[in-house]
Amino acid sequence: MLNIDFKPNFLATGVGSVPHTKGAEALDLIWACAPQAPHWPQLPGRGAESSFVAQYLNALFATGVIEDVKTPKFQIEADDWMERMTAFYALYLDALEDESQALDKFGFSPEGGEGFELFCQDLEKNGLRSALLLKGQLSGPLTLGMQITDKNRKSSYYDETLRDMLVKNLALHAEWQTKRLKSFGLPVLMTIDDPGLYACGASTHVTLDRTQLINELNSIAEGILRRQGIPGVHVCAGMDWTLLFDSKIQVVNFDAYEYMPSMTVLAKQVGEFLDRGGVLSWGIVPTSNKAWEENAESLRHRLEENISEFVKRGINESQLRRQSMITASCGTGALSKELAEHIYKLLSELGSAYKA
Repeated sequence: MLNIDFKPNFLATGVGSVPHTKGAEALDLIWACAPQAPHWPQLPGRGAESSFVAQYLNALFATGVIEDVKTPKFQIEADDWMERMTAFYALYLDALEDESQALDKFGFSPEGGEGFELFCQDLEKNGLRSALLLKGQLSGPLTLGMQITDKNRKSSYYDETLRDMLVKNLALHAEWQTKRLKSFGLPVLMTIDDPGLYACGASTHVTLDRTQLINELNSIAEGILRRQGIPGVHVCAGMDWTLLFDSKIQVVNFDAYEYMPSMTVLAKQVGEFLDRGGVLSWGIVPTSNKAWEENAESLRHRLEENISEFVKRGINESQLRRQSMITASCGTGALSKELAEHIYKLLSELGSAYKA
């Protein structure tokens, strides 16, 4: 049984990234379009420090385990590599003991945390307004582990020691971020963005171990749960969703616009996930030029058809509706501002349609 009493009833939120370089503009968009479940804006356009890869690695950079914010690499060939690893693990153990200064080292760098800090400052100044939930996000261990290499360009995910440090870093970052957002007094959804999970079970990645992936997600989820947060995962591709259903993840955010069949075939497992208190977060607003062809009515029709398919397969409709959220299918950070703002407008209009 998932320890969750979260019934969002089609609450609308964003995935995280936006193309804006001015944080105030990004915040205005988020509060205008997702006022009941606002998220802090990831601002990849601000530079490498705010990128999907480097943004959450502050403790690894601070201890010298990883260097080069533009192309992060584990420094395994450094003469003092053992000392760097020891410094990281010492910091990790101090943070586990709830040493706040140590835990803070797992937060953002000043440059990487601009969007997050702006969000927190805005909450302090202007209050919660109509918010019912606050959302944060971080990158996931498989995707990061595949992209961060050593100097020989070998993916760090396949090295047990490097993977261990990466997962521990992300777990404490998630805990730190959840702690900060929980201080505002609302439920906090903390989503792990790990699109690389689609590779589990694929013939091209036969060495990926399902149990290991679940254990790694659970390690991060446990950090979120320690601070009474709600752990979620976002994957913008088709995958074996039972991997998430069998973990401690409580909210599964999937691309319901392009990859709905990968979820529909698992109706029985989806029903069991809902019975345990899990939430489906429907990425129903496309993050491509297809968004120009859609409106709130067409997207609602598409979503209702998907719900009907689940109901035909035995899922309790009222339960599914109570335990559903809506989002865009992915982040919008790589899109034009015009398209991103259109996507957020569609999200807002769809959310309003479900509240009516």
